[in-house]
Amino acid sequence: MPGATETPTRAGSAALQANGISGRTAIACTQHKNPNVGERVEPSVSRLLSTGSYLYNASETLKKHIWPLAKSSLETVAQWDSPMQVKLSAWRPGLSTLLVELLPWALLANHSQWDLWLFQGERIVLQIPAGKVIVPPNFKEAFQIGIYWANTNTVHKSPALKLMHDVTSPRWKEGSSPEVILLDEDGCVEADITLGASPGRHKVCQFCISSVVRHGMQILQIEDRTILVNNTSLALNYKALLSEHNLADSNEPCRPVDAAVFTLAPARESGRPRRCAVPCWDLLREGPPAEVLESPLPVKHVLLSSATGPSVGPDGAAASWSLPVAVRPDFPRQSVAVPTRPDASADGFHSRPLVVTYQEHLGITYVTVSEDPCPRMLLHNRCPIAMLLKENLRETPRTEVFCRPLPALSSLHHELYQQASTFPDCRPRESLPTLLLRATPCPEASSLPQPTWTEPIDINSPGTQVVFLPSFGCLYVDVVHQSGTVVLTLAPESCAGTIISQHHRLSRQTVSFRVLLSEASVALCDDITSPSGSVELLRLTLTKLLVHLSPAHLSDLSPDLHAPTSTITTTSITTTSSSSSWDLHPDPGSPVPGVGGSVLELYCGSLQLDNQLYTRASFHFPVLLCQESRTAEPSSSSSSSSSSSSSSTGAPWSPEAHPLLCPRALQAYRSSCFMRLTLTLTPDLALETAAFQLQPARVYLEDTFVYYVRTLFHSYLPESAFGSGASSSSPSSSSSSGSWRASSGLPEEVVQATQALVRPVRLGRLTIQPVSLLVSIHASLKLYIASDHTPLAFSLFERGPICTTARQLIHALAMHYAAGALFRAGWVVGSLEILGSPASLVRSIGNGVADFFRLPYEGLTRGPGAFVSGVSRGTTSFVKHISKGTLTSITNLATSLARNMDRLSLDEEHYTRQEEWRRQLPESLGDGLRQGLSRLGISLLGAIAGIVDQPMQNFQRTWELQTSAGSKAKGVISGVGKGIVGVFTKPIGGAAELVSQTGYGILHGAGLWQLPKQLYLPAEEQTAQAPNSHLKYVWKLLQSLGRPEVHMALCVGLVSGGGQEHAGCLLLTADVLFVVSLSEDTQQQAFPITEVTCQQDPSQPAQLTLTLQQQRVSTDSEADGGRERLSEQQYRRLVEYVTRVSQHLSPSPPSSSSSATLQHPHPPVTPAEPPPTLTKTYRYLVEPAHARVFVYKFNTVKNKALRVGFH
Repeated sequence: MPGATETPTRAGSAALQANGISGRTAIACTQHKNPNVGERVEPSVSRLLSTGSYLYNASETLKKHIWPLAKSSLETVAQWDSPMQVKLSAWRPGLSTLLVELLPWALLANHSQWDLWLFQGERIVLQIPAGKVIVPPNFKEAFQIGIYWANTNTVHKSPALKLMHDVTSPRWKEGSSPEVILLDEDGCVEADITLGASPGRHKVCQFCISSVVRHGMQILQIEDRTILVNNTSLALNYKALLSEHNLADSNEPCRPVDAAVFTLAPARESGRPRRCAVPCWDLLREGPPAEVLESPLPVKHVLLSSATGPSVGPDGAAASWSLPVAVRPDFPRQSVAVPTRPDASADGFHSRPLVVTYQEHLGITYVTVSEDPCPRMLLHNRCPIAMLLKENLRETPRTEVFCRPLPALSSLHHELYQQASTFPDCRPRESLPTLLLRATPCPEASSLPQPTWTEPIDINSPGTQVVFLPSFGCLYVDVVHQSGTVVLTLAPESCAGTIISQHHRLSRQTVSFRVLLSEASVALCDDITSPSGSVELLRLTLTKLLVHLSPAHLSDLSPDLHAPTSTITTTSITTTSSSSSWDLHPDPGSPVPGVGGSVLELYCGSLQLDNQLYTRASFHFPVLLCQESRTAEPSSSSSSSSSSSSSSTGAPWSPEAHPLLCPRALQAYRSSCFMRLTLTLTPDLALETAAFQLQPARVYLEDTFVYYVRTLFHSYLPESAFGSGASSSSPSSSSSSGSWRASSGLPEEVVQATQALVRPVRLGRLTIQPVSLLVSIHASLKLYIASDHTPLAFSLFERGPICTTARQLIHALAMHYAAGALFRAGWVVGSLEILGSPASLVRSIGNGVADFFRLPYEGLTRGPGAFVSGVSRGTTSFVKHISKGTLTSITNLATSLARNMDRLSLDEEHYTRQEEWRRQLPESLGDGLRQGLSRLGISLLGAIAGIVDQPMQNFQRTWELQTSAGSKAKGVISGVGKGIVGVFTKPIGGAAELVSQTGYGILHGAGLWQLPKQLYLPAEEQTAQAPNSHLKYVWKLLQSLGRPEVHMALCVGLVSGGGQEHAGCLLLTADVLFVVSLSEDTQQQAFPITEVTCQQDPSQPAQLTLTLQQQRVSTDSEADGGRERLSEQQYRRLVEYVTRVSQHLSPSPPSSSSSATLQHPHPPVTPAEPPPTLTKTYRYLVEPAHARVFVYKFNTVKNKALRVGFH
């Protein structure tokens, strides 16, 4: 029978005889393809498991060899004992063929660049060449990995390794040496091998040994621990250093390091990177090993050099290499400047900006070198002497900080230690450290004292500073912040003005515009789910929208109100443009624009996001986001009140309150805007700073609506976007990251993280003003839990300068607002409707008491009449708020209790019916009592009828499913239980519903209801009424044409001979003008484009006239003639040509003299009578604006067909 056994055998040889087995026997040594490989499996393991299975047919094998095999034909090879698993199973369903699988206990893969030896004690077990996979022996003791080093003619070993696996290998002896590294069956360990014998000339090979178990096999992999990836077009040389001491003094440049130089090939022409493993690291240590036992762990550094830079000599000159780059997990991104020749750089820089990213995945370190699209710092040394640049750090650095050499008259890229060490943290504004400069001493003048450092240079504020550089003189230091990059220019005193002015030139080309929209609405529709038509999901409505772009140096100008303006008004959009400069006063706290940049400001009077599914489904909230209702202050004047109210609502602006005509109205509009967004752009249109401000708003969230929209959006996206990790990592992935990963063998996590690190989010400053929200949440999946208008206040969020990843920025935003929500946890609990919303009641009472004292006090300051009015209004507000808070609290408690009782009744039909009825809110107290009593009566009736109805429904359901008698009995008993539960829950829910509907009636009747309403009802578009697309015409109508190209499709109204009007379409192509009837969906007419004219009647702009001119054939013989008659246009062109050419001809007979010729000029050319033509006129009803565009396009296409003009 099929099964599995484990037996020790010789690796590479096995004998199996199948006697008494009918059919065929297949012997397979398989390596399975596992579709559910865990996340911890390296891509190399996936490739190892997906190499396929090799099935050997017994009949084909016997054709080559005679069974049994002779012993003399076997080759003697070195073999070892290794447990093998033998599995028997059916090969295919319905066949009698048995599949015999031989599975080894483990596979050992050498993915490193070294040929490795395995030792057990002093005994050599086996040798594994680089890139090979073998079946290892059954390790009974700890083993070591060895490398043969030709320089010492010795095999150097790693620490002992021991497998912690007692299933596929024997049990180990109790206890282990502390020098033995334990390797779990699903884990990874690190092992180092030190090469060399002479002091100071050691090399260290670092390996990662990982283990996973798949299909009962333990897969062991030996890989190099560090992988270098070159994603640039440069061929790079690199040195790998492992130092136990500092590479340079803190006040001196980095000295040359004698180490092995390796080459890293450039990326492929297709943009795919190349990878290579670091074979070994040069160990730099001072003194014998006995003296450095207590030293800290060695630090890894990588030095880079470009093939286009200065030649790399054998001594490794420091000018040829970049500064050492620390390979550490706490430095995920570091910018490095690789020296190049000045003529090799197009921008005149002496360095190439590269970025080195660090990623660690399953014990393997991936160091990727890419082009740096955003250097952190640019250094321009315009002095004739070389200098050293040093950071004045306030705290002890975590790694070694090197001085930056600045050659004379050079430009370099640089990154400060603080910038690299704080990436990708998104902290509040933190100042950069000061800088120190020093002249580089001349090598010949070694006896002279070392030059001293300058005074600290502050680079946090843009501007020009003057410092004294010892042994040189006054030095001008200019600091410019541009797009997140600090530009530092060092100039001597003699030419400082000329050099610095070049970096402060303003662009003469500026763009300025403003757009004023009275209203803009964006709707999100679902055209896929419903086959009958389009369903509107969400609608975002923006009212009183102002978009303004102005240059940075003009942002503080006052508006030119007397400038001529032109206004284009449509049904819902008003666009205003000006021919002169027009700018707004910047508000305090606005982002400061950079040099030569521009400021983009967006103001929105009001904003509302509507749930357009409210009328189609059982959702609770018709509006998801809206502005908090505000009342005009009594102390404001009538003009300001009217302007403020008109600007905050959707009502049209009056002439005295228009923000473009009245300065006071403009300021009132800006102060009352619901939302404001200010962006500062650099001259290259990169985002510099951003500021966002939001007035108090209301948010209504419902979990069922969120889950519905999420599921709906998930159905829109293709399945490839949600593919598994195995499928996404396959070489056939269509995405760029997938092709990169497949070609370079990099894990998907490493590729995505590297792309995010190379191109970070850079902002000079991000500011979000304090936000106040009233949040209402309904959670009704399991138990109905709701909070009513919970007040949440969030503090100011300000960060800058920002250089981080998008994920880190989102995390900082989430943590900031999550902390603000936690601080208001008491209000959240107090706003629960199941508790009666005590927080809302307290807030309402507090507002009433505040108005009771505030309004009389404000009236007292203005006079006796205002005081009496203030007392009256304060008392009214006090009574109104107390009544509203009390009724709202009782109503919310009753509603929450009723909904939970309906859920506990276990009657889905009763719950759905109650939810539908709750949507019909009462408008008065009488309506509330009527609806509440009717629902109470229905609940009582449902409680009594449910005892019989529930068992009958369950019995009918089980009967339709044709289940067993036991299932039917179980269903009946379950129905009886539901009926008994409904007897208690439905009456309680009905009574609570009576209280709830009565409260809603009172609130509606008194005008105290708080929920906003939709601005626009959902618009339903039927699919049958949708206009035809251009693609339909191309597929079904224009296939017969040589060029099925549609220039324009114009919807028109066709009038038949009987005066009936029906919809049609004019289809303009390159050769023919088609007339299509939309009602019949057929072609009515077709006109050659060269024989028809199109024009719009100025007196009737809604009418389009087509005139067809055809030549009339006089006789049948003429019609049947072989000559092709000219069209009217061709005839006119021929007449024009002959008339012009005839003026240059002077025909004269030979007997005539020249004087006679001059006295008697040639007679004028008289054109023949044109052939008779037949003219027909067609008229169509169109939109005037669309007709003008169609006439212009028609003339363009016709001239091109007649070859008139340049096309």
